[in-house]
Amino acid sequence: MRRIRLLAGVAAAVVAASMVAAPANAADPVAADEGRDGTEASILAYRSVYPQISYDAAKLAATQQETRKQLHEQLAKDPQTYGGGHFDALSGITHVALTTQETADRAAEAGRSLGLVVNAHVVRYNYDELERLADTVRAGTDELGKLARGRVGVEVSTNKVTVALTAEEEASLPKDAVPDWATIVPATTEEIEDDVCTTRANCNDSLRAGLVITRSGGGCSLGFTARSSGVRWALTAGHCGSGTVSNWSTAGTFIGPLSPVNALNSGPVDAAAIQVTNAGYAADTLGRIAISGSTWVPVKGRAHTMSFIWVGDVVCISARYAAPATSGNPCGVVTKTSDAAVRGLVRYEGYDPCPGDSGGGVYWLPSSGRRYAFGLHSRSTAGCNTTPRKAWFSALPRFWPGLSYDLA
Repeated sequence: MRRIRLLAGVAAAVVAASMVAAPANAADPVAADEGRDGTEASILAYRSVYPQISYDAAKLAATQQETRKQLHEQLAKDPQTYGGGHFDALSGITHVALTTQETADRAAEAGRSLGLVVNAHVVRYNYDELERLADTVRAGTDELGKLARGRVGVEVSTNKVTVALTAEEEASLPKDAVPDWATIVPATTEEIEDDVCTTRANCNDSLRAGLVITRSGGGCSLGFTARSSGVRWALTAGHCGSGTVSNWSTAGTFIGPLSPVNALNSGPVDAAAIQVTNAGYAADTLGRIAISGSTWVPVKGRAHTMSFIWVGDVVCISARYAAPATSGNPCGVVTKTSDAAVRGLVRYEGYDPCPGDSGGGVYWLPSSGRRYAFGLHSRSTAGCNTTPRKAWFSALPRFWPGLSYDLA
């Protein structure tokens, strides 16, 4: 992981903001975080992704989110035996993976004591080992890695590293090129686009996830704010960078510069850090998420490790373009924590973000309404809130672990 470098001698520049009409291809309303209790938004998200789920089952899934997270946090304290887990919303079963029968039995008992239906599986690799194996393929030094070109993920449910290849690529592999800890999955045929835009803008009086941010020739969305060594940083997507030092603003108010060394866009990482040099913004210490053009909710915590983000979590996105016909922030459900078909990014379904949403803050919305920063929006299926509603984000634990995120 690359460390953030401080910039010196960068001239400030104000980038003018422009406005265009909202996209016309509005689709059906989606689940939305409107700044209140997260239960109803979570229910709607589950029923959007799983149309066959009953209301009662979706409500139970929503109200048990924090309890499931509590179980995973407890199990992850022993990384040598913890293999991850996922939640099956249709059956209501929480699946956890452990490397020994003894720890699996204890995990099942711990889940039952919390009131969860738990299926504990004994697996070969712990989660950290799976990630290390995935990194060896991402390095691309052997035949498999060279063909994969970064299309590598981790599938917790099978305890395997997944590599996405086309049928032609798979046929060209030597018989012994795929180790027993890896499996080939089909490369995606869906059209996917970086959600970058050059025209739409917005206004606000403080930095918060979801603002429109602009540079000369481009625009994206603001994610979360954080600090290191006394410097405040405004995060967005790495692919939003221009390849040279660029100066970023919101609604004509200068934020600060983004250096190419602080724009990462490779594998499961798509993140950039804008140095906040505007004195007013730099002095602020609150972490905020925009709910609308004028209202916001506080950031109460963050995902410190990948063990905090699992399949079945309801996440919402605060970005420059709000969902058509929907107040608040649109929400979806995590369906892959490391999608090999799209660089190992985290996949969520139920909403298709729009051009200009890149870099927006993706956050976990439990039923309590306390919001936790999960990552930065990267890309989605082509279009704006169209079917299929799939999107991908870069998880906070994968980049700059030394950052201290602004909370409220």
